[in-house]
Amino acid sequence: MTLLNFDLDPQPPLPFHAAALFAAQALAASAGDWPGVRSIRDVAFGPDRWQRFDVFAPDTDETDRDVVIFLHGGGWTHGYKEWCGLMAPGITARGAMLVAPTYRLAPEYRYPTAVLDTLAAIAAIRARVAEWGGSPDRLFLGGHSAGGHVAMQAALNPELWNDAPFDALKGCLPLSGILDLRHPAPPPGSLEARVYEMVLANPAQDVEASPLLALERLSVPTHFCWGARDSERVRQSNQAARDLLEGKPELASFHCVDADHFGTQLALIDPGHRWYHELQTMRDRTR
Repeated sequence: MTLLNFDLDPQPPLPFHAAALFAAQALAASAGDWPGVRSIRDVAFGPDRWQRFDVFAPDTDETDRDVVIFLHGGGWTHGYKEWCGLMAPGITARGAMLVAPTYRLAPEYRYPTAVLDTLAAIAAIRARVAEWGGSPDRLFLGGHSAGGHVAMQAALNPELWNDAPFDALKGCLPLSGILDLRHPAPPPGSLEARVYEMVLANPAQDVEASPLLALERLSVPTHFCWGARDSERVRQSNQAARDLLEGKPELASFHCVDADHFGTQLALIDPGHRWYHELQTMRDRTR
């Protein structure tokens, strides 16, 4: 299907009205060309149609730029990389480049496929990013919602980095990240139930797939951002992460914004948003 000049592979309808509204707004905000930004779209990192990424780089001759890899949300069952272009002005204005991959989706491809696809994308990005002025050894990984979860799983499991050196990862920035997938009795039809019914290969994976339970392994600077009106599981899991890591300011920082779950990403349409300042601070500290 074609929307706002994007040629998008079809997906099932989003299960919630708020999610559908977010998708429309994110696509609209990502559809334009921005002065001084070079866009390279649909670069393949695998044979599947979902194994693609988009690149947004400052249109200058500079090299060795920091590379921000940002993963779309969508509950692991939906989502497009085209939701992320809205962040290009805020990132490129600070001399970095944005790369937005997608990954294969559940229920056809269940956990941990999204994490493994992300690592394959990182390897492919490292192999080519110098073509667009980026540094293969200065990567920052983030994502919204389910994308934030996938980013955290990649950051917490260096043993999975078979095709790229883990020390290329300089920081992680989950935005409204879903950090705890466990639920003892998810209500039928809820997002929590969908995790067990559509995302995990088996229910016992809810422990290994919950970044909150592996934060003792965190070794890269991480900025956690979520909304004061976010979903309950996002609020609770990010607050729990803050409680666990608040004594390690050199490793973790936290910011709760006045937004709902989808508003946390849509707010990044503003290139002056605090999230970009936190990213810049992380970049400066890791040089």
